[in-house]
Amino acid sequence: MPGSIMRTRIVLFSSVALWLAGGAACSPAPAKPARLAPLRLYSIGDSITTGFDSHFIGDNPAVSWVNGFHGFLEQLLGVPDISSHNQRITASYGSAGRTNVMEAQNGGRWDDALGQAQGVLGEQPSYLTVALGGNDVCRNSISALPTVLEIEGHVRATLDFLDANLPGGASVVVVGIPDVKNLYEVALSEKGALGIDCQLIWQTTALGFPCGSMLSPTNSEADRLFVQAMNFAYNDAIQNVVIARNATSRRVYYRFIEIESVPFRGDDISSIDCFHPSVQGQALISAETWARGPFGP
Repeated sequence: MPGSIMRTRIVLFSSVALWLAGGAACSPAPAKPARLAPLRLYSIGDSITTGFDSHFIGDNPAVSWVNGFHGFLEQLLGVPDISSHNQRITASYGSAGRTNVMEAQNGGRWDDALGQAQGVLGEQPSYLTVALGGNDVCRNSISALPTVLEIEGHVRATLDFLDANLPGGASVVVVGIPDVKNLYEVALSEKGALGIDCQLIWQTTALGFPCGSMLSPTNSEADRLFVQAMNFAYNDAIQNVVIARNATSRRVYYRFIEIESVPFRGDDISSIDCFHPSVQGQALISAETWARGPFGP
């Protein structure tokens, strides 16, 4: 009998514990306003978002994966149409009430994100993209790489600011860092401007995108694997902060989209500098991120 009583108590205790755990797990997330249509677009980012070296030398905003556009002038000049987020929004929601603001800056890092985010005060975007971190992985040397905690702190500060200042119902999409080692390996056998081997371009370039942490010819494979591990660790930290912020925010919707697994190929890499996305690469980023974003199919 004592044994039976003890077993009954265990069963009852376990049932109560499971009920409590289930109640905690199923507790509703904080209520948020209805999601706004993505009519007011705003981007935070670096040279990938500005379309640097994607088509012509320098910035190419018309082929930016997020802010790109394709009007009469672009058609006249033969600029390719990459179906950016901006274009997809117009196609799905119309052109009325549209704004398209690129705050991204060449060389931008996560410690620049908060400064770029402060521009939302005058724009009040309903849809905001953040794509940073490539320049945190790409430093002049491996010793200059930021710590994971530093990246995490910049992400948290930026999202805190956005949460307090974006309109209720706005959407924020944070895009992860591409696998920089994969881009390096894809371009190893490619040729850049004037048919010059990419490896030679990396050694002699003066185009202003130092990435010695990955591209230096003196790096060993172990060096590059270490940088890749940091690349992935940054992405994990960014993703964790975004998920946590989405769970606690009562005003804004947040989503993290990883692109480190996107299969970039030779044609996706700029033939100018052998490192930035080409027009085709910009189109690939746009398609991948839109499909997995809050307004995709």
